[in-house]
Amino acid sequence: MRLRLEQELALLREFYNGTEHADSAGEDWFRLPSYPLPPGWRIGENAAGDIPIVFLVKADYPGSPPYGFLVPAGINFNGAVPGHTGGPPKPPPFNGSWLHFSWSVENWMATADVRKGSNLCAWCRSFAVRFKEGA
Repeated sequence: MRLRLEQELALLREFYNGTEHADSAGEDWFRLPSYPLPPGWRIGENAAGDIPIVFLVKADYPGSPPYGFLVPAGINFNGAVPGHTGGPPKPPPFNGSWLHFSWSVENWMATADVRKGSNLCAWCRSFAVRFKEGA
């Protein structure tokens, strides 16, 4: 794993305990084991207070930001299927059935210092914005 990603993984683990990393075909995948959701989100008919989230970081990171993230299949907002979702563009190296959320962050400005500018931690925090939108 590249030094930048090692530093980013350490930072992610400060905020998302148990974050995992996997290399698959030269791409870096990350799994947050527990991401908090606002009220209304469900897996099937069961309320979901928190869920695992998976995302891919391509080889040109941090020059270009990550795009999209995966959540457990069957997620819904008060029974409605979320918009801008679909099957994963490629299967992640983590067990489970996944749904891909289209998502990007605006004003991506990565700096040499992983704790300043845009980073994976800020990327993950941005998911909260999407979940607050509901379906």
